[in-house]
Amino acid sequence: MKPVKVPAFEHFLHEMIPLAKAMDVGVEVSDAHALVLTAPKEPNKNSLNTAFGGSLVSLATLAGYGVVWELMRDEKEGAKPTWHIVVKESRAAYRRPVLGDLRAICERPAQAAVAEFKEALARYGKAKLKLRARVIESGHTAVDVTAAFVVTR
Repeated sequence: MKPVKVPAFEHFLHEMIPLAKAMDVGVEVSDAHALVLTAPKEPNKNSLNTAFGGSLVSLATLAGYGVVWELMRDEKEGAKPTWHIVVKESRAAYRRPVLGDLRAICERPAQAAVAEFKEALARYGKAKLKLRARVIESGHTAVDVTAAFVVTR
């Protein structure tokens, strides 16, 4: 059996964000179009045997955070990053319960938005990027999260 390479962001999550490890968050896809995170239902269920709302919004927020983290990965200087990412604000709309495992998708922003973000960061040492992440089940959006992430140097 060939060893599977754990994506850098998944490793970071499990090491630096204890909640992500407790939720058993994994990276399903990280490509030029989107970041997709997953988590099994069992450690993330509520008393109704559906996914817990806090886990749903957390997974979606982590997907957005991951998109920003991956954008900033190239900005590292030396062994430690010289920037910090925080969530400034977020809004969640719960549309339907999630009965199975959790899956959150955050599409990558347009190149123009990325360029504007990086220009603001270079100029002011601080920049904000708004992203939308969705928890999807059976092709339907169960939770829609819009969040603004701020990066500071």
